Amino acid sequence: MLTAAFLLSATAGLSAYAQGLLPQSSALPKMLRLNEDSLISAATATRDTIVRQGKSTTVALLSSMVIPGAGQMYNGSYWKAPVVWGTGYYLWSVYHRQDDLYRQHRAAYSASIVAETPNGDGRERELRDFYRRQRDTFGWYMAFAYLINVLDAYVEASLYGFEVSPNLNATNNIQWIGLQVRF
Repeated sequence: MLTAAFLLSATAGLSAYAQGLLPQSSALPKMLRLNEDSLISAATATRDTIVRQGKSTTVALLSSMVIPGAGQMYNGSYWKAPVVWGTGYYLWSVYHRQDDLYRQHRAAYSASIVAETPNGDGRERELRDFYRRQRDTFGWYMAFAYLINVLDAYVEASLYGFEVSPNLNATNNIQWIGLQVRF
């Protein structure tokens, strides 16, 4: 809606200018004046770069270490915090379930070791080892997800003040000691 209103006003202003109804020093924006060399150069020349104040990497790092997702919220990436929390909860719940099954089968295997079967039930031993490996694997996944969370908060805080203006033109001036070269 706002775009349509802008286009309508710009079109009306240009048609009035083209028909000679508006003087040269009209109140048209600089980028809409047709006596400029180019609309593109006028549009890029009038843009101003706004540099955002940086965020503290230490605060982001420590807050994300204490409460996973807090560093992302400190940096203003509010959508990342539920992703961190959901991933952490899922990994913790699978880890906890695998640990319960491991303990259950460990107890069953220990109970199966009697005088008649000194090696115990082979199936219970296999299940015990399987669930222990699964528990350990998800423990590593949790540690990796925690590390990713902390690194993401640190990197985002480091790059918070990074300039991302649409004007990516390089300057054509090279200055050496007292010598300036333009190309």
